[in-house]
Amino acid sequence: MKKAYFFRINGITQSVGFRPFIYKLFSKESGWVRNSAKGVELYIETEKDSDFIKRKIIENLPKNAKIENMDIKRYSIKRQAFNRFFIRKSSFGKERVFLPPDLGICDKCSIELLETTNRRYLHPFINCTDCGPRFSIVFDSPYDRNKTTMKGFKMCKKCEDEYNNPENRRFHAEPIACKDCGPSYFLIKGSKVISKNIEAIKQTAKFMENGQVILIKGIGGYHLVCDALNKKAIDKIKLLKKRENKPFAFIARDLSTIKKQCFVNSEEEKILQSQIKPIVLLKSKTNRFGSAVFGSPYIGAMLPYAPLHMLLFHFGSFEFIVATSANISEESLIYQDISALNFAGADCILTNNRKIVRPLEDSIVQITDNQRLIYRFARGFAPGYFFKKTKPGILSVGGDLKNNIALTDKDRIIMSQYTPNLENYPNYKKFKEKVEDFINFFNIQPEAVVCDKHPGYFSSEYARQNFKNVVEVQHHAAHFCSVLYEKNIEEAIGVIMDGTGYGDDGNVWGGEFFIKTAKNIERIGHIKYMPFAFGDKAIKEPYRLAVLWLYDILGSDFENFAKNICSNDYGVIKTIEFTHKNSIKTSSAGRLFDVVSAILGIGKISSFEAESAIKLQYEAMKHKNSSLLPYAIKDFEIDFKETLLSIVKKPNIDKACAFHNTFANALFENIIKIKKATGIKSVALSGGVFQNEIIFFKLKNMLENAEFKVYYNTETPVNDGGLALGQVYFANMVM
Repeated sequence: MKKAYFFRINGITQSVGFRPFIYKLFSKESGWVRNSAKGVELYIETEKDSDFIKRKIIENLPKNAKIENMDIKRYSIKRQAFNRFFIRKSSFGKERVFLPPDLGICDKCSIELLETTNRRYLHPFINCTDCGPRFSIVFDSPYDRNKTTMKGFKMCKKCEDEYNNPENRRFHAEPIACKDCGPSYFLIKGSKVISKNIEAIKQTAKFMENGQVILIKGIGGYHLVCDALNKKAIDKIKLLKKRENKPFAFIARDLSTIKKQCFVNSEEEKILQSQIKPIVLLKSKTNRFGSAVFGSPYIGAMLPYAPLHMLLFHFGSFEFIVATSANISEESLIYQDISALNFAGADCILTNNRKIVRPLEDSIVQITDNQRLIYRFARGFAPGYFFKKTKPGILSVGGDLKNNIALTDKDRIIMSQYTPNLENYPNYKKFKEKVEDFINFFNIQPEAVVCDKHPGYFSSEYARQNFKNVVEVQHHAAHFCSVLYEKNIEEAIGVIMDGTGYGDDGNVWGGEFFIKTAKNIERIGHIKYMPFAFGDKAIKEPYRLAVLWLYDILGSDFENFAKNICSNDYGVIKTIEFTHKNSIKTSSAGRLFDVVSAILGIGKISSFEAESAIKLQYEAMKHKNSSLLPYAIKDFEIDFKETLLSIVKKPNIDKACAFHNTFANALFENIIKIKKATGIKSVALSGGVFQNEIIFFKLKNMLENAEFKVYYNTETPVNDGGLALGQVYFANMVM
């Protein structure tokens, strides 16, 4: 007697070729498979047992699919209800559905795009079930064509046949189209369309060869692009974005082109070629890019992730193109056509008539010690799904500087795309839209909302004003919790180093040591407090804080050393005694790096976040020495006053390296002391300072050599982008 089974399969099962995969797998049986708002449903009549079916599905999964769980019901049947296996029409509803992020162009579509005999030859919207836009074009669930911005493009007969053929790679590829039925590209100069479709792309490539800057519409928004080796064009983009010193990222023609300019190891090669297609920070072999990288030893490189990028290289002779978000620096990515038409300064606009539902920035990663560190969690990663034990209905709103939010279903956390600094009102507006979009799209009403304890964060104020059950989490505790959650750690020493966070005692924290035991999380130590004043100017003009700290260390003798640091700003020196009396305190590691950079004359002004500290790192990378500067530790507090004193009295440039050695060594020594007091042998590292490769490597190596287990963020950003996950963990602890 045959048996019948009903499977409900949850996870990332839509828009990844899951139904045709099931169809081919069980085509000799009878039954059906369909999409539903709950996932994928499979009804099968067979002589096989359920374990065999389950194993067969798991062992042969499509490459972009991910199964969270399978619910199975068994039925005894006297006769078959169906005489074949088929794909059934989707079942609609308001339950949750989980689709993958936008995926970079796959190898098969890449070949077809440039294959002269293929009917999609040079088609800029080529895609299949293994690649193309998803989250950027869908406005409701389940993920069917009529719920995407492709709804308005009626399929031609050939595309319709492919779409309905389970044997075809484009079976139910929702953005399916060809040159006869898909969206169109338009090249606009002034207010006039000067060419369309493939001619528009050809002409764009020619304009770029001639040094022009083009505003182009990509997968998740608009980008400013130009030939990466054309200094005049680079300077124009700097002016348009008001971006004076921050390096640009590049799209390279192919992997071999990247390897000519950068050192690329096997893990870096793997992530470059993955369908995430992020910007990868790579060590440069040359200084060929000059004004575009501002002296950085790294190049932010990525491979073409959209068909349009491949076509620009196909028609152009350039090896690298700058592709930077179309916005003023630190503002939101432009993604609506009307905003692009109003963006002044580009020589031309290359746009198309497929709408973008939600903007997606390019993700940024770095491979350190063969592990992936994420600096921006966006296109290719978001929406991100973490299958962790959690209470449902928790919304965490993250932080302000780099914002990702998270929303929980039962034992599942969904993380959003990145939004830049919420202090900028347009970004804050996008943040609010993102929260509402997530709640509505995933159909999860928050029962509790978690925010940063900072009284002035816009994200936190939004939570307090709009929701009743609000849980507040100290900033650095959330960083610590993000690692605990990611790595399933029950007990650890937390070492959290970043720029700024509101502390439980009202001071500005940023160099913190925690311990996590079975019962609670406790702050056990920190970098010794130093004065903090000047508000945002202390961060944008680090020389101010350097002078304040010198006064704290040297008293009235500070002025002899401060003049070199202040340049011509003698007003700071004159008011420093009053400022010191009215200052608050900070334990910030980020501010410590800024101050050292200012004292050494490396970075007195920061035109973008952490610029002075980054320049200090770059200078340290030029010098190889193992020297240490003096410091002190008492009661798990690290005092760097003697370190600063030794630098200010003899501020030679080699001390950039010595300071890095000293900082890493001081952290290590304090961790050893905490281990002796607590017996804890696991360490969790988090916070933006660990984006500094020197500090990360030195500390990690010392800890591992001392037989510590070292953990850090690899699935979520090590910077503030990972706060949302830690906030969820904390909420589960206290609720």
